[in-house]
Amino acid sequence: MNRRTFLSAATFTALAVAMVPAMSGQAVGMTDSAPQDRADALLARMTASEKEALVRCDFAALAHLGIPALTMVDASAGLRGEKGVTAFPVPVAQAATFDEELTGRIGRAIGAEGRGKGYNNLLGPTVDVTRTWHSGRQSEGMGEDPLLAGRLGAAVTVGMQSRQVVATVKHFAAYTQETNRFFTDTEVADRPLHEIYEAPFRHVIAAAPTTSVMMSYPKVNGTFATQNPALFDDLKRGIGLQGYTVPDFWAGDDQVAAARAGMDLAGLGPGAVTVPQGGLTGGAIPAARLHDAARRVLVSMFANGLFDHPVPAPAGDVSTQEHRDLAHEAVIASTVLLANRSSALPLSASVKSLAVIGPADTDALTGVGGSSYVDPGTWATPLQAIRARAGSSVTVTRAQGTKGDLPLAVVPSTVVRDNAGKAGLTAAYFAGADPTGSPVLTRTDTVVDFTSAPAANLPAVWSAKWTGTLLPTTTGLHRFSLLPAGTATLKINGSEVVSGTRQMRRFFLGPFDYPLQGTAQLTAGRAVSIELTYTNATAEAGTCGLTLGWQPDSLLPAAVTAARAADAAVVFVNRVSGEAMDHARLDLPGDQNQLISAVAAVNPRTIVVLNTDGPVATPWLNEVEAVIQLWYGGRGMGTALAAVLFGDSDPSGRLPVTFPTDATQGPGTTPATYPGTNGTVSFAEGISVGYRYYDAAGQQPRFPFGHGLSYTSFAHGSLAVAQDQAGGDVTLSVTVTNTGPRRGTEVVQVYATLPASAAAEPRRLVAFRKVTLDPAGSRRLTFTVPREDLSVRQSGNWILAPGLYTFATARSSRQLTAQRSLTVG
Repeated sequence: MNRRTFLSAATFTALAVAMVPAMSGQAVGMTDSAPQDRADALLARMTASEKEALVRCDFAALAHLGIPALTMVDASAGLRGEKGVTAFPVPVAQAATFDEELTGRIGRAIGAEGRGKGYNNLLGPTVDVTRTWHSGRQSEGMGEDPLLAGRLGAAVTVGMQSRQVVATVKHFAAYTQETNRFFTDTEVADRPLHEIYEAPFRHVIAAAPTTSVMMSYPKVNGTFATQNPALFDDLKRGIGLQGYTVPDFWAGDDQVAAARAGMDLAGLGPGAVTVPQGGLTGGAIPAARLHDAARRVLVSMFANGLFDHPVPAPAGDVSTQEHRDLAHEAVIASTVLLANRSSALPLSASVKSLAVIGPADTDALTGVGGSSYVDPGTWATPLQAIRARAGSSVTVTRAQGTKGDLPLAVVPSTVVRDNAGKAGLTAAYFAGADPTGSPVLTRTDTVVDFTSAPAANLPAVWSAKWTGTLLPTTTGLHRFSLLPAGTATLKINGSEVVSGTRQMRRFFLGPFDYPLQGTAQLTAGRAVSIELTYTNATAEAGTCGLTLGWQPDSLLPAAVTAARAADAAVVFVNRVSGEAMDHARLDLPGDQNQLISAVAAVNPRTIVVLNTDGPVATPWLNEVEAVIQLWYGGRGMGTALAAVLFGDSDPSGRLPVTFPTDATQGPGTTPATYPGTNGTVSFAEGISVGYRYYDAAGQQPRFPFGHGLSYTSFAHGSLAVAQDQAGGDVTLSVTVTNTGPRRGTEVVQVYATLPASAAAEPRRLVAFRKVTLDPAGSRRLTFTVPREDLSVRQSGNWILAPGLYTFATARSSRQLTAQRSLTVG
């Protein structure tokens, strides 16, 4: 895989000199005929070769027509790869805001910064529905509910396009895992495909029909998404996309077949196009298909102002104070207070000393690896922000406690012995994916640390086994890490300590490695057997690599000492995630669970901050007083966390994903359903995704979808429900009152239970609204539920099943507050 190559902004500025007549109207997803008329007028002047040049991103060949080059940048949480920009919270955190107005402002800010850096095509937002907690890329999506993802994704898209850029919504469709992501065949029935995985795009395109859409990587029902006529038909005819489709960077090996099926741009910029000049003319694809592809590109350009508002020369710093303030606001709005026993938060005046433990300083993760990573620039770390907010009234002490989720130092030859007693480990290399049979080479390796084939004449797919003994130099908890490109397993005294697969050691976009972690209790001077196996069969094609690391000196004792001496302890823990990796385990990596339990054992006021991409196991939940889900908050996470801890702001995020009690819950718990068998993954759960699955299966999650606590309390009044006279939209009204002593924010969620004839899920989210109220303040909220959001897919058609519908206001998918039924149809 190669780095994405886009046409530079400077090249675009040189090319876009001859402009066509001006366009009137707002540069958003327009439905009037002006963009179409202008596109048709320009197409009438274009030859087939020029239309092909447009589809092939050969903008130099189109300079005489005044067609602006598309200059692209990844933009889900800000501008990836740029300096002097604002790092906003990752998309799943944006979803946790449950706030369309706020996410619209984020979209406008990213759009403005994109233009300021010379880009006119922003690759974002990402609205992929989270299917399982395994997905390493779940932080780039907007949660498990298609309505939430769609409504918020629409707000971001409209916001971006209001700044005279084209947004590219991704990835269509049913892209839910990174394991074997390029070649997995996703088996998904018509109903979940339309009701769950295509639904967010339906909401986005309804709001912004002239946006663009990126197709997903894997096969869907036997055909790559990039070459799947049925998906293109759903997108363009069924959903109504007027703009263009694009592939992701890797678009399969047949871009001509993709164009024939419905792909409009052949690649993400000229560097990603493999079709030679003339490869799309002369009957390679129908002339009408080529014309339609070119027209869609031009319509999007005209509708979103690319002709009339050429991007300026790139600026050095486009992050304004307004945008930085917005980033702070967004983190507060996305921070979820999961638990708060004994009103541990906000920190009271009785707390005179505070221990901050864990990766809370410059080692705090602000983003994820891959296309959504944004450089935070200069920012206040959580530790710095807590100290600044505490001032002189609270003594803040620091203890590292854990290194968090990162590769550890290489195990040195001084502590390992091979089978003959020499320094190092006995290494046996095998020709094949399994380290069995007769090795092709046996030797002693002093360390295990390589990024290319460690021995000559190994075949393309090979494996290895290292054996020997390890002599610990300290007594206590030892951490071990494996950093593989492939699959590796570490056993100590015959017990598995670390095991798993990484396609890559790190993704080339972003700074984070993808290690595997484990722990073992060892005694100084007492030798233990060690066995390490590896194969590159599961690595990215043509790659290999493995590093065996360790941390023999535990940081837990010093953290316990700091916690014991403080009035309260804030324990910061994390988990690396990103593109091209999945999570094999629900647990926090390394020694972080042990750290939390050890701190909680000596300090009853322990507050855990989860800086993760989604659900993790919480075996220590009943040992601590408060838990905060911070996600990866970008540049504002430090100041926002401090504001929440000290009560300056009410944590107003709600969970956009369900947190399971353990790894046996939710969909994707069998090999066939995740990661798949024989190259195929079955979406056997159908429409039962996220909270729908837990409801249908009667499973009790650790924290339900929509959950989140406030520092105050709210009451929901009785619910009024009515349907318009035409038998279409349903209107609901409810009064919300702040019944607590503080100003705070509530998220009112509305769920619907459909008639039995709909054969639907037990309940589905159909509306939500965020409201901030002073103590004793009330507000009457009115919701409109379009009939489309109550419809189901049956026999290839959308229907509104007649019968009794029950609507409920709620604080989460499991905490309903008022109900009212209505006969519809």
